[in-house]
Amino acid sequence: MRVRISYWLSRLADPRSRRAAVRGLLELAAAGFALTMLVLAALGAGTDRWFFVLVVWFALIFIPLWLLTAAFETLGPALRGRLAVRLAARPDRYESAADTTLMVEDLFARHVVMPRIATPLETAKAREAAAALAVRANRRASAPDALRAALIGCLACVESWVQDLGTQAAHSPDIQARWGDVRALSALAGLCQAVMAVLEDQTGRPLAIGPDGRSVRALLEAVLDYCDDLALRVDAPPWGEPPLGPRADPETTARLRDVWQAYAATPSPAPTPLRAFLTAALPD
Repeated sequence: MRVRISYWLSRLADPRSRRAAVRGLLELAAAGFALTMLVLAALGAGTDRWFFVLVVWFALIFIPLWLLTAAFETLGPALRGRLAVRLAARPDRYESAADTTLMVEDLFARHVVMPRIATPLETAKAREAAAALAVRANRRASAPDALRAALIGCLACVESWVQDLGTQAAHSPDIQARWGDVRALSALAGLCQAVMAVLEDQTGRPLAIGPDGRSVRALLEAVLDYCDDLALRVDAPPWGEPPLGPRADPETTARLRDVWQAYAATPSPAPTPLRAFLTAALPD
């Protein structure tokens, strides 16, 4: 219980979590004020004390809790770091959804460097989806095998997508027209890097895919570097990296790209687009 509370408090380092917490506190204070007034009216105490009740709920309860929540902008990262260090030493660190999410977010922070074209939105989308994919895989009998299968599908989508964007760039000098696709691609590549780090942490060995055992890390780093070329250079060179393996089914790859683009373009929270992506990446 104590660990769960610490984990929840550490999430307040994220501005979105703090805003959600403040909204919840405001709704709680408003509901408490309304309930108190109803009780006073039912007891025949009248409603002439409304200002005193308002001060109690908002000045003495809401404002102190709001200030405490704001303090976790600086306290949250340190708390999160300590939790991640302790969790990394445990053999059961991927057994619960909360622990898995914390591990993925820590590995993402340590191993994923997003390109300059990516905004905080793409970074958050990649981190959130990687954690959700790992949690979904952990429900299978063999979580590493399930997560590896999902990663292979996402890698195939990344390879197909980056090749298509390279071909388009050779025929169109309009850089801004491709920014949306490049940002979405960078987010998917960042997700792949995070999932790769999780698999390597689970299995204790570097991840290699393909008949020649080619490094997945090298491919993804090349993709992320190429995203900046596509976004910043009119004369971006064509994509020339060899594929990891045989070309994946085009229909499956196109479906995965479509659901990922829908998720990446939807402001957070986006539970329905995220669920569609997870279903496409790791079917039931």
